Amino acid sequence: MPLPKDYSNQDLKGVSFRDKNLSYANFLDSDLRGADFTGSDLTGANFTHVKTGITPGNKVLIFVVAAIVSALSGYFAMLAGGTIQTMLTSTDSNIRNAGIATSVLVIAFLAFAYWKGGNNALKYLILPAAILALIIGIMAKFSGYGTGMGMLYLILATALTVIMFIIGTIARSAAGALSNIIFVVVALAGGLFGKSVGGGVGALIMAVGCALISKRALSGATGFDSLRNLAVWITSRFGTSFRNSKLTEANFSKSVINNSDFSNADVSTVEWGDSRKMNCIINENWLKSDGRKKQK
Repeated sequence: MPLPKDYSNQDLKGVSFRDKNLSYANFLDSDLRGADFTGSDLTGANFTHVKTGITPGNKVLIFVVAAIVSALSGYFAMLAGGTIQTMLTSTDSNIRNAGIATSVLVIAFLAFAYWKGGNNALKYLILPAAILALIIGIMAKFSGYGTGMGMLYLILATALTVIMFIIGTIARSAAGALSNIIFVVVALAGGLFGKSVGGGVGALIMAVGCALISKRALSGATGFDSLRNLAVWITSRFGTSFRNSKLTEANFSKSVINNSDFSNADVSTVEWGDSRKMNCIINENWLKSDGRKKQK
């Protein structure tokens, strides 16, 4: 019988162990960030006190991209806020009323998205409201009761808000797949950028609203499948992969298990001990964090 392979106390970032026979291998105290164990036999392997997740280089790359995209969402928040402000200060009473309606719609949209998810908010609130506004605007224009500009502004401001929401929540979900600290930094960057380029407090409020929504998405709430799928993709693409591996009686005690993909892996007899898991995919489920829960 061959002796178990010893990979203890090693820097194994980004190393591929795909489809290897690593039964009873020893990875004690090793850095496994970005390592690939897809399809490997890890029966009885010792992963005590290992570190998994995304490599520092890829973390920086994802953070920079998320921050840039978040700043873009802040810019659209500024545009939306500026459009609504223009409506509210217009000398045309119809446009002012449309501004009030838009403000209420934006608040309702953010609340609905937080409660039921962005897809539901778009489908059951924004889309019907935009269609209704378009019909009212056309009727006002051709009936002579108005110019239709109020409804046009309403549709424009709502569209900008939706764009801000989509871009912002995607950016913050990407950041949330890394860590809570990075998530907060990206969220604040987007909001502050929107405010600094002329969006005022409204841009900051909308950006923070998106941050709260994406935070809820990552917590496991229903109705946020698209955003969670993004976080899952980041973990499966850049994190440590245990996909389709055999982990019978493997030991992960005292480990920090971040951004790891255990899809279709046999984890039924894994000894997790007092390990900490965050942003992991286990049996096709997105696990935000389970603290130090013991799972056998």
